[in-house]
Formats: sequence, C-alpha cells, structure tokens
Amino acid sequence: MMRQTVLVLALAACVFAAELPIRRVPHSGPQRKFGLKHGRIVGGSDATLGQFPYQVSLQWVLLGVASHTCGGSVVSATTVVTAGHCADPLFVGHYEAVAGINSLSTDTSIEQRVRVDEQITHPDYTMVDTVAINDIAVFLLSSSLTLGDNVQAISLPTAGAVPTGGSTATLSGWGSTSTGILPSLPDILQYVDVTVIEISECSELLGESVLNDDNVCTGPVTGGISACSGDSGGPLAQDGALIGVVSWGIIPCGSEGAPSVFTRVSAFTDFVSQYV
Repeated sequence: MMRQTVLVLALAACVFAAELPIRRVPHSGPQRKFGLKHGRIVGGSDATLGQFPYQVSLQWVLLGVASHTCGGSVVSATTVVTAGHCADPLFVGHYEAVAGINSLSTDTSIEQRVRVDEQITHPDYTMVDTVAINDIAVFLLSSSLTLGDNVQAISLPTAGAVPTGGSTATLSGWGSTSTGILPSLPDILQYVDVTVIEISECSELLGESVLNDDNVCTGPVTGGISACSGDSGGPLAQDGALIGVVSWGIIPCGSEGAPSVFTRVSAFTDFVSQYV
C-alpha cells in the first residue's frame, strides 16, 4: 500500500465534505496530502474528565455550526498553543477554543467556550515540500478562561531542552483511530503513551530532508499507535511540560516504521513566552 504524509489538520465532514487535493513530490518518495478532515489518536484509550485539563478543542464556527478542527494546549488563561498550519485561514468563519471538556457532544454544561481573538503563527513558519516548518502558533483568546479542576495551564519546557530518546511522553487529542485511509470520528478525548525517537533515527525512517532538530518524533515504529488526522496542534506532554505540538505523520496512521512528527516546543519558548 502506498503511504501518504499528512499535515494532520481536521475539519469535520458535516461542514466541509471535500478533501484538499494530493500534491505529488518531485521525487519517488511518498505522497503528501493536506487536510484529511477527521481525527482521533490511533491505539489510544478514553480519557476521563479533568485528566488532561490543558487540552482544548479548537472549533471552527461557520453559519452557527462549530466543528472540532485542531487540538491545542492552554498555557495561560488567555493563551493557547497549537500548530502553525491550524492558523491558516481556510474558510469564512472564526475559531473558538473549548476547554474543560472530555466529550465533544455531552460536556456542554461545563465547557468554557471562548472566541479566538488573534492567531499568531511563528514568523518563520513556512511550507517546504508540503511539510510545515516552524509549525507552531499562539492563539490569543478574547476573554480569560477560568482555571480550576478541569481547566489548567501546562508548563512550557526548559528552553533548548531535547527530549531523551527512549523516554515516554503522553499524547492526547480527538484525532482518528482508523488505521486505514478512511477516518473514524471520536467523541471522547483519547490519550496514549508514546516513545520518543531520536531525530536521527526518525529522519532515517521517514527519509525527510525537511525534518530538523526543531522536531520531536515518537513511536513505537512497530505500528498501531500514533497521532492521526484531527490531532493537529495538540499536546505531547512529559513530566508536566508541553514538549511537542502535533505537526504531521504518515497515512495510514499507525503504520509500521512511520513515526509521528511534532514541533519541539523548547525550540520556541521565546516566541510563546512573549504572549503568555
């Protein structure tokens, strides 16, 4: 089966039915595909309410309909960190950050829903060969979240710190559980423990010239566990700190020999801190 690389951005099918087109790369490697529009973590388990109080659902609101589009992390009462490609303007509408929830459908009485006032991508964010570089953004909220049991800020990592290969981190999000091309939509927040892979090994596995030291990769490369479409911008956490932001990966998700790729937050602490 031909594998495809995807920026794991999700836009719910009930609002945006058509996928963005495939772009072929100018070499014999895998195809890359933007915007598969659903998501849930492959190989994960249901989270409980308040288990990941820093997790938010970034929802695109169009014609009064709100749809989960990307994940994000609360780093202060008015600041959410997500992926740069999540901030790309795609359609008419606006973003809302939804915090304090576990279910996308049943937690409405306890959710905190705040409109995103400003989307700030990293000044060096760009696309190279259909993969995002410096893929991080800060979303500023129009009003403050109320921090408490179900909504808490996650710490930023030490500037420049590189996660140790072989160490364990935790991924959470509403991305696809499907190991095939067609996604499987979730309702309950998913989480899974993953293993950090050295960037040199990750580069060998993916054959990606655009992979750099500002990325973090996770396995296991035996397959069955990975980030997937819809997890974009979501948190990779370790020892109480936000060490990664979901950026891209391989479709089918959870393929053998296919790491998940994150933006390494410790390379961008100065950028994030100025807005916290």
